[in-house]
Amino acid sequence: VFWFYSHPAVYIMILPAMGLVREVIATFSRKPLFGYKAFVFATAAIGALGFSVWAHHMFTTGSVYLPFFSLMTFLIAVPTGVKMFNWVATLWRGKVSFSTPLLFAIGFLTMLLIGGINGEFSAAVPVDFALHDTYFVVAHFHYVMVGGAIMGFLAGIHFWWPKMTGRMYNEFLGRVSAGL
Repeated sequence: VFWFYSHPAVYIMILPAMGLVREVIATFSRKPLFGYKAFVFATAAIGALGFSVWAHHMFTTGSVYLPFFSLMTFLIAVPTGVKMFNWVATLWRGKVSFSTPLLFAIGFLTMLLIGGINGEFSAAVPVDFALHDTYFVVAHFHYVMVGGAIMGFLAGIHFWWPKMTGRMYNEFLGRVSAGL
């Protein structure tokens, strides 16, 4: 019951950060988002697939149908990869301004990529049996949620802070915090 609720909740937390990063990347590359329709469909696909991957944390219990949940876990990488491609293609040949929000957004992309790749290892049933209840799975979660979601939210906060408060933050300190 825990994983049935908790795994979709992970996607519910990361999807808003993905939207924040989309806005920041498009703004600071001075280009519209590359492949907007594909990006929207990828968002919907992540939302739908997020409800079908919860049992990959239960492979070792023997009480779930391993091929289905393994396939769903592998498939969730496809819309996530589409989003990653959209973000990088938007930055490509743009007039990129590396200010604090964009630095946090690039940190988001990096952490999401690392967390996503090591999450795909867990989709392979034999590998998951070896990795189950190890710090590898803990690292996967923290790369995606701490590195991903929090970096995305920090990008959004730094992007909208001047609009919300009417005051500009210290750009040097913002860059230092993004770097750290």
